[in-house]
Amino acid sequence: MKPTCKIIAITTVVLNAASLIFAHDAAPTRGVLETTKATPMKIEAETKGAVKAPLLGAAQPVSGQGYWKFTAATNLVPVPADAHANVKGAHGTIIIDSEHDTVYWGLQGVGWIGFSNKLANSWIVKGDPMFSHGNLHGADLIHRRGKLPLVAVADNVAGQVYLSDTSFQTAQKLDWPQAGPYHDKKEFHPTDVAFVDPKNIFVTDGYGAAFIMPATTEPFAYTGTFLGGKDLSKTPHGVTYSPSDKTLIVSARPEGQIKRWLVNKKEWLETLGLPAGSTVCDVDLWGDYALAPCLDGPDKKPGPIYILNLKTKTIVSIIRPKEDLHFTEAQHIHDAAWYVTGKGSKQQVYIVFTNWNPGGVGALQLVSAAD
Repeated sequence: MKPTCKIIAITTVVLNAASLIFAHDAAPTRGVLETTKATPMKIEAETKGAVKAPLLGAAQPVSGQGYWKFTAATNLVPVPADAHANVKGAHGTIIIDSEHDTVYWGLQGVGWIGFSNKLANSWIVKGDPMFSHGNLHGADLIHRRGKLPLVAVADNVAGQVYLSDTSFQTAQKLDWPQAGPYHDKKEFHPTDVAFVDPKNIFVTDGYGAAFIMPATTEPFAYTGTFLGGKDLSKTPHGVTYSPSDKTLIVSARPEGQIKRWLVNKKEWLETLGLPAGSTVCDVDLWGDYALAPCLDGPDKKPGPIYILNLKTKTIVSIIRPKEDLHFTEAQHIHDAAWYVTGKGSKQQVYIVFTNWNPGGVGALQLVSAAD
């Protein structure tokens, strides 16, 4: 029997319309979300950071401003030979297992590709056939004490979400919601997931009806609540959970906006705007800082990776992999993640990214260079 749903409207000031929550036993939602109005983020370079970056040789090109400058690490993230034929069609995700020094890249038609030994080695993960059936579009990883990490991933092609540990041998499948605003499987094309904790996730249907929905992992099932819809964003492409302030960060791609939702209080906090024309795909967090990779930059320029200081709500650097660092295939940046190695004075900071149309994967290293 399908759950019955109660509709609770969040009245919006700008559109005089409703961003909807469908739920069976939901408390009234507080706060006003102005779905078309955002606070523009100012561009303010920073001169200092927490990590002492290695000094760059004069001949190497860099991208970025102030402290946050990066150079191409062209000797890292090698693609296994058996996956080369699938790289051009890449439309996937990057996830980091920091405890095991492993990075995973979801490649359509292949499944998971692992990178280890500080990104120098790679292999195709021979796992559950579900991972190579459709497209591993957006994913998240969470660590568990005494167990392998959990991974949840959205398959936008098959219209499903998968759950497994990092052995990837056996996956559970979560099909389309079959409740609330959904009446047919073809309406559901999920693009990303985010762990709140090992037992709870959020799924965003960026390529479908544009709702964001919580689900549990034990059992692997939707809770019956649906947040957002097209009034929130035409394409809510990415979701990221911030444990420090218990907010869900929604990447509203065509609007070039980042929206923050206070999970426990069901309250919209703010909408932050990137430079006009920036089509943001997702957000990855490292302390107060976030990566915001974009398919396109202003004026349809090749996609940048913005580094955001979420504490000051500023853009502290703009990384341009194609224009500045000669990643010739990186026209549209689809996902990016922080990869940090070492401790203390030996700590090094990298960005691992994947691009779409044409597809590819690359790595950048934080360096010290004069302006």
